[in-house]
Amino acid sequence: MFFVKMRLKQKIDIAFGRNVFITLSNKYEGHNRLNDNCTLASSMIGYGSYIGPNCNIYKTKIGRFTSIGPKVTCIFGKHPSNTFVSTHPAFFSTGKQAGFTFVDKQLFEEFEKPFDEDKKYSIAIGNDVWIGEGVSIMDGVHIGDGAIVAANALVVKDVPPYTIVGGLPAKPIKKRFSDDHITFLMAFKWWDKDINWIKANAHQFTDIIEFYKKNKNE
Repeated sequence: MFFVKMRLKQKIDIAFGRNVFITLSNKYEGHNRLNDNCTLASSMIGYGSYIGPNCNIYKTKIGRFTSIGPKVTCIFGKHPSNTFVSTHPAFFSTGKQAGFTFVDKQLFEEFEKPFDEDKKYSIAIGNDVWIGEGVSIMDGVHIGDGAIVAANALVVKDVPPYTIVGGLPAKPIKKRFSDDHITFLMAFKWWDKDINWIKANAHQFTDIIEFYKKNKNE
């Protein structure tokens, strides 16, 4: 894997910290940073996005210009909590997690189905998302473009675009911008612009009102 990392660094500027684990099935758009002791497996990471130290990211599609803080974890697998007498998988799963099972067919869906056509990813993190330290993301969750997830939140449901969420479980706190500005940004998709356009217009990114005025007619 050392030579794979060297090739990625040279070709598309991927920087790896110490003790970083990656899989060959990963996809990178370039200019990414994976910090110390993090795992990125069976995932895709968009241009300019980075992952903080001590993260465990699996089966996740990450958009462009997204910031993932330290100790972010993806959580996979569910157990029944209502009608089933026991939560032990021997009563609902053929997976033999404890080395045995009492059932001959699957009675409860333990994992969310992948959302993409290639059936690779079951968690989606959008573009321009900021995820704080210690966040846990449940299997099947979609975090919308421009969203912010506060530190130590447990995300069990989809997060709308440009919404700040926090808590256990995570709940909406407020929207980042007005509805008009959010609608504009979702249509404008600045993260899909050519990197030269982004560089040339980066000075506009300090003020959403001015950015909206200058670009709403494009």
